[in-house]
Amino acid sequence: MPYAVLPDVDQALIDYLRTYPALTALHGGRVGTRLASGTTPAVRVTSLGGGQPWPWEGTPEFQVEWWGGTDLQAKTLARVGEAALWGFRGPIPGGRVTGGSVALSQLWSPDDTSGRARFITQSSFIVHPEAS
Repeated sequence: MPYAVLPDVDQALIDYLRTYPALTALHGGRVGTRLASGTTPAVRVTSLGGGQPWPWEGTPEFQVEWWGGTDLQAKTLARVGEAALWGFRGPIPGGRVTGGSVALSQLWSPDDTSGRARFITQSSFIVHPEAS
């Protein structure tokens, strides 16, 4: 018996963070799996894998980096961004998000090379395919 395929949560999360109104005003649409060049505020999303306790349920985990040109820009982006993560629920392409949590909140971690301001969040979600 074949099971339904779980949704692409990586892209759905990037799209959500890119278009979330309160965040867009802070990062200007600079959200992706690679860091935008320069010192303007940006968000980088990295998949950390996750579990699949059932064929119809996945628990993907992500590291979200909130980058700013200043400490205040990065901290503001992290605070608003974490509030937005709690709202990442509902239908996404190929399935739906039914829950989530923040396991690591606003870890101050300036870049070792550039010294650029950065905060890190780790979050996980509960997802289901459309057919479940």
